[in-house]
Amino acid sequence: MIMGAGPEQHGITSNSWEKNNFVLPAVVQSEDFIFPTIFSLIDKQIENAEIGAIYHWEGFGRLFEKSAVDYDVAGKTEDETALLACQYIESKKPTFTFIHFDHVDHAGHEFGHGTKEYYKSVEKADKLLEQVFSAIEKSGMADETLVIISSDHGGIGLGHGGESLAEIEIPFIIWGKSVKKNHKLTYPVYQYDNAATVAFALGLKIPIAWIGKPVKNALMGFSETDEYSLIERLKEPMILPKASLNKKAGGLFDEQMEIIIENPNHTGKVFYTIDGTMPSKDSNAYNAPFKTNKNTVVKCAIFMDSKISSAVSEAYFRVKPKNLVAPVTYELFYLDNLSEIPTLENRKPDSMGSCFEITSDEVKEEIKNNTVVRFNTQIVIEKEGEYTFYTRSDDGSKLWVNNMEVVDNDGDHGVKEKAGKIVLKPGKYPLEVIWFNGGGGSWLDVFYQSAEIPKQIIPTTVLKLN
Repeated sequence: MIMGAGPEQHGITSNSWEKNNFVLPAVVQSEDFIFPTIFSLIDKQIENAEIGAIYHWEGFGRLFEKSAVDYDVAGKTEDETALLACQYIESKKPTFTFIHFDHVDHAGHEFGHGTKEYYKSVEKADKLLEQVFSAIEKSGMADETLVIISSDHGGIGLGHGGESLAEIEIPFIIWGKSVKKNHKLTYPVYQYDNAATVAFALGLKIPIAWIGKPVKNALMGFSETDEYSLIERLKEPMILPKASLNKKAGGLFDEQMEIIIENPNHTGKVFYTIDGTMPSKDSNAYNAPFKTNKNTVVKCAIFMDSKISSAVSEAYFRVKPKNLVAPVTYELFYLDNLSEIPTLENRKPDSMGSCFEITSDEVKEEIKNNTVVRFNTQIVIEKEGEYTFYTRSDDGSKLWVNNMEVVDNDGDHGVKEKAGKIVLKPGKYPLEVIWFNGGGGSWLDVFYQSAEIPKQIIPTTVLKLN
């Protein structure tokens, strides 16, 4: 956002980054040993520029060149952050001001993204921005000011950092001098375009090392076009039981389940498949609910004029036979200061239990911060072939088949999926998964796939007690 580049260029790959603690080196550095930010560009290229950084998350203060900033302060609360920013704008009439509110992120982690509490925090941010706009008016700079409102990430459940659109899609709102009124951008905008747009508006030379581009089409006098405009997406169909936070749509059911698909749009037609393949205009048209009594992967999308016009929705329906004994056992450990899967040898579990599938959703005990869960079962393989196993977890997880590590998804991260392959012959094999939650959001589910089996949550029908 402030560096006009991504992690591959600036080297900041996590919140634990420090100048002397990093995984990737920056491809270029300023005199402060940091990839050049918009702060240093303004400081070097505009004589006597007044530059301010007011931020709610104190960790932001290590991400820019201190020597380039005239006013550098971390607010204790979002209200104090807004007050300090307003006072600074009115008194100093700065060339550039960066303001960061962290309370929306806190609400996402505490209550869940998309919850009532989360949207209340967004409403609070709107009110704080109203104060900032009022300060701009009072300063007398309104006619000469450009304001960009954006975010660094979205979220799903209690976390972020994964690969879903809900986590990586963010807003870009621009207002002020020379900005087109009531204009909707029809070409992609990326997070690193924020800094490039500020630099362009101030007439600065942009470093070659930056990959961000100015969003010129937001400004009067510019109308760049090519053949790759944004696809207008309709809302994807909803499969019931619907997805909830990190939990996929569908579920574990007794013997039979009715599958219902809803179209949230006033137009378009739903087409679906039940074998895990991508839907097309030649797939089944959805007209009414239908029933299934077997493990089923449903995928569907909205089509307009025979073209796919929405993201693809997916759901996993799994049969639980009557009187089935739970085939998975688990051990739960409450530990401290976890950032990766610890050694569990010679540790006594704090609790033990059994469940039907390998998922955090079936663990009966509370998943606290710094919790580790070890799942054990056997998987039945009916046909020889190459099998792909996946763990999708927040935080880290690992999976072993027949005592061989197949998936390494370890580390402190949001919901992330990783896979590994193994060739198996018909038979029963030990299957072990270890997963930990360091803090914040938590989730685990486990999938598998072969040439004849579509990717799906490993169903309880192929698992056996050790």
